[in-house]
Amino acid sequence: MASSYPQKRWLPYLIGGIGSFISFLVWYILEYRVEPYFLSSPFLQTYHPWVILLVGIALSVLLAFTVANAQTARQGALVLKQMNEDLKKEISERMNAEESKQKLEIALLQGQKLQAMGTLAGGIAHDFNNILYAIIGYVEMAREDVEKESLIHKNLGKVLDATHRGQDLVSRILAFSRRQHQQYNPIHLKNTIEAALALLQPTIPASVMLHFEASAEPLVQGNQTQLHQVLVNLINNAVDAMEGEGTITLRLDVVPIGDRLLKQFPAIPGQNYCKIEIMDSGHGMDQHTMERIFEPFFTTKEVGKGTGLGLSIVHSIIKEHQGEITVTSKLGHGTKFEILLPEYIEKEGK
Repeated sequence: MASSYPQKRWLPYLIGGIGSFISFLVWYILEYRVEPYFLSSPFLQTYHPWVILLVGIALSVLLAFTVANAQTARQGALVLKQMNEDLKKEISERMNAEESKQKLEIALLQGQKLQAMGTLAGGIAHDFNNILYAIIGYVEMAREDVEKESLIHKNLGKVLDATHRGQDLVSRILAFSRRQHQQYNPIHLKNTIEAALALLQPTIPASVMLHFEASAEPLVQGNQTQLHQVLVNLINNAVDAMEGEGTITLRLDVVPIGDRLLKQFPAIPGQNYCKIEIMDSGHGMDQHTMERIFEPFFTTKEVGKGTGLGLSIVHSIIKEHQGEITVTSKLGHGTKFEILLPEYIEKEGK
């Protein structure tokens, strides 16, 4: 509307010109073609054509100015409307930029915390592992000096079992703290998920239902063992959250470039992503818990039932795969994890 409007600026000039032309035409007719017999005053008989001419021109100019002022007012209203729209757009963009900045700052802080904790945990784990090796060595030597059927031999065996569990914990800490690049290959994500579910199915209670839906069969560039570990951790956590009874649903599809979901992560490159959703019907989490679940050693499980490293390792693996992981939950309404991994496109000729 605003772009076509300036084309009508000629309208006041046209109105003024037509009015003046009509006034001159009437003046000419009255002056040279018509005798003013209907006028009784000699003054009016002599000067009334000029009076009509001046009045006509004045009215034409007045009408032209009125139209011009109306156009100016309308143009000002359009400009003001456009300015308001631009201002609203700028405010919206600034709010979105501020929100994105806050998300990036939170993600950076979380990454720094994970990196610091990983470095600290790695150093402690190495020293603790050396202590465990010494304990294992001395316990095994002590068991050789006692009867195999004795109570001392059995108690020392329990000590060995405890040290082996400690070694397993150390290996998980070291896996979390390591940052070396793994060998990545193209992986059929659907097949990987199905293989993980087949592996987990025998260990999951019969009262837990597993559903898997795949609307696509995408490829990702990654490490199959690590992705198995991610799925196993998340599904086992879901089983624990449901206390052995409920439904776990997995969905696999492709999120196209420009999708609203990807706009939550301004730092990721523009491309298609594979999305894995893992939803459970458990008791859910509150906001405070959701903010901390990826922190190392944070756990809501009872003492002795969790190390707090499972989800931090999951987060680390997804980041190593150049992906993102988010969680949404509400107390009493279950939990949903969303994993985004860059889709791998095979090059032609391979």
